[in-house]
Amino acid sequence: MPEVSFITHKGVKILYENFANSKPEEIIPTIEKAKGIIASQPLNSVLALVNVKDAKFDMSVTNALKDFVKENKPYIKFAAVYGVEGLKEIIFRSVLTFSGRKNLAIFNTLEEAKDYLVRQSES
Repeated sequence: MPEVSFITHKGVKILYENFANSKPEEIIPTIEKAKGIIASQPLNSVLALVNVKDAKFDMSVTNALKDFVKENKPYIKFAAVYGVEGLKEIIFRSVLTFSGRKNLAIFNTLEEAKDYLVRQSES
């Protein structure tokens, strides 16, 4: 079951959006929840960690992600994504192109992604 919550890694507050092993019908309501949480934060302040490992995407999820990434742009300082492989990488790249976002990066492990966000918090 997907979830959205704040975690702390090395003393840094990170919004963890965990979509691992989720189905499209579970992902979309969680995206809506994440939108509300992100919009309640100060502009350019959110460090977001997104886990899409083994999540199932379809066109409804792709479209929801495009809107999500575009809408949360003013609030996100940096975002790290884990679990992007295969077709999801193509979807991810199209979402990045659509949104024009440059502050998103893909990582091979959750630990690398969390450490990246900690480093970005210092900049």
